[in-house]
Amino acid sequence: MSLSLKDLEEGRRIAALVVRYCGDKYFPLFDRFDREVQNRRSAADRIEAALSRPNAGHRSGRPNT
Repeated sequence: MSLSLKDLEEGRRIAALVVRYCGDKYFPLFDRFDREVQNRRSAADRIEAALSRPNAGHRSGRPNT
């Protein structure tokens, strides 16, 4: 089962509340959610950046087959 970015962000928010109210021993849970959210955002940003650049070597915009 794959979680959406929205699901992960909600999990991160809940994990932050757990750390705030229950203590630092739960920080690894928050840290795992936080790293996964950042990785997903970074991946999405990288894909968007690649797609927004003009494709210099290909006139059709399609990869060579």
